[in-house]
Amino acid sequence: MSALPVSCAQCPRLKTAFYRGDHQTLAEMEALRTGHRHYPAKRTIYREGEIAPEMLIIFDGWAFRYKLLPGGRRQILSVLLPGDPISLPLLTIDRLPFSVQSLTSVTVCTFGRGCFADFVAGHPLVARQAGAWCFASQAAADERLTDLGRRSAYERVGRLILELIMRMEAKGLATGSQMLFPLGQTHIADALGLTAIHTGRVLRRFRSDRILSLHRGRLEILNRAALCKL
Repeated sequence: MSALPVSCAQCPRLKTAFYRGDHQTLAEMEALRTGHRHYPAKRTIYREGEIAPEMLIIFDGWAFRYKLLPGGRRQILSVLLPGDPISLPLLTIDRLPFSVQSLTSVTVCTFGRGCFADFVAGHPLVARQAGAWCFASQAAADERLTDLGRRSAYERVGRLILELIMRMEAKGLATGSQMLFPLGQTHIADALGLTAIHTGRVLRRFRSDRILSLHRGRLEILNRAALCKL
């Protein structure tokens, strides 16, 4: 786990979060922070439909948003990385239409929801950047819908992995061809509408094609150009 910063202005995560601003505005944001919270791996951070009194931003660790269907079926909606807000829609609504679970151990920064909403409303630049983050999230959701509807399992898996690689690189969380990658076979299956068995076959094909190898939480990119063509 990374050491927590002394202040928001010194936080490396905010440089890659939905808001990147001047020192004065970050100082105002810091005044709204109510503390930090730690969640072990596989812990529910937010349950769909609950009233949420806080805004949460991930400082360290991986989490995911999901919908739980009858019979225990699960659809993973998106993966959350350090610097990502868990609950940005709470700026306008009281309850979220999805649940959130920690994939690894996770540390979050907590902010009072009402105060944070007032802060965003009072700072046009913050509001624009929050809007841009939401737009990018919607664009990613549209791509995932296209994956589910029209792309092959091979294309789906490759595109999901490439998307996460690019996000990690943009946040400074990955360099080179090898990296930590805690998303497992079952998580990939639940994100892409596949079975875990089929996902395993696809991952073995990627390895035999010398494009990528995913094993025990470590990812190695063997042929990035081929991965980008998917």
